[in-house]
Amino acid sequence: MWRALKYLQHLFYLRHRKGFGIHSPGLFELVNGVIFNAHKLQVPGEIRAVHRELRNNRTRIGPETPGSTGSIPRSPGTTGPRAKDSVAELHGSSDSGTAGQRTEDSFVELPVSSDPGAGSQTNRARYRTVGSFVRRSSVSPRYGELLYRMVRWFEPGMIIELGTGLGISTLYLAAGSPVTPLHTVEGQPSRADFSAHLIKRCGFFSVKVHVGEIGEVLERLPEAGEKRFLAFVDGNHQYGPTVTYLRKLIEMAGEETVVIMDDIYWSRGMHRAWREIISWQEVRASIDLFHVGILWLRKDLAKTKLKMKF
Repeated sequence: MWRALKYLQHLFYLRHRKGFGIHSPGLFELVNGVIFNAHKLQVPGEIRAVHRELRNNRTRIGPETPGSTGSIPRSPGTTGPRAKDSVAELHGSSDSGTAGQRTEDSFVELPVSSDPGAGSQTNRARYRTVGSFVRRSSVSPRYGELLYRMVRWFEPGMIIELGTGLGISTLYLAAGSPVTPLHTVEGQPSRADFSAHLIKRCGFFSVKVHVGEIGEVLERLPEAGEKRFLAFVDGNHQYGPTVTYLRKLIEMAGEETVVIMDDIYWSRGMHRAWREIISWQEVRASIDLFHVGILWLRKDLAKTKLKMKF
């Protein structure tokens, strides 16, 4: 009920739709050109096809058999599913299957239990399907396309994703800049294994899938230094960890950084985290799109808080 009420209130925020009334040229381009896609950028058809395929896949997600991660063969360089902080570095030649083609070893049964985050609000069942997980817990096609455009616009030197899930959002991020190093972190080993195989299957070899608790893995990621980096935060969904992750990302930030936060109205705790984070001095511009929030850290920007219907 609380979230529905907040959404109804949000529908009336039309003031800055498509950039109207925004005086900063940089912010206007972000809102008009990127968020509302004035330049008509299109996501590669292969990515849309994979997303559509997985949304309709009925492979059952169930309890994990000890010592097994299902039907996906281990990607080269991927360590065992119980490793505390294993890393799958995707390299080598492309799979024989194309991005839009289903193969027998493309899917895996995943455990619902042992989720290191806040879990699902909409499906607490013991068994789910891959399609159910993708539809309810992964980024939607519309917001995946927004991630793609954000990467194309910002041209980061490094991309960080906190919360890989089954790798759907990772594909959109990687498609925006295939040669940019992308570090994605997933706390559930079987999901990480699934996403590593999916990413390799789609031909993105600059992606590393890290398995472990997000806060611990963040401490081990390479320093961004002077690199412009873009981060997508979609993990844990609780107030305390979210604030901790954002503080660490800001400590890593160089001269300019963009952070995209998913589900900022997922709960009162997540919304509290969002309101606290946008008040930080380092965050110069924030854009509240209800389902996601965008933070722009750039010192020459005037402090700006925008809220708009997307």
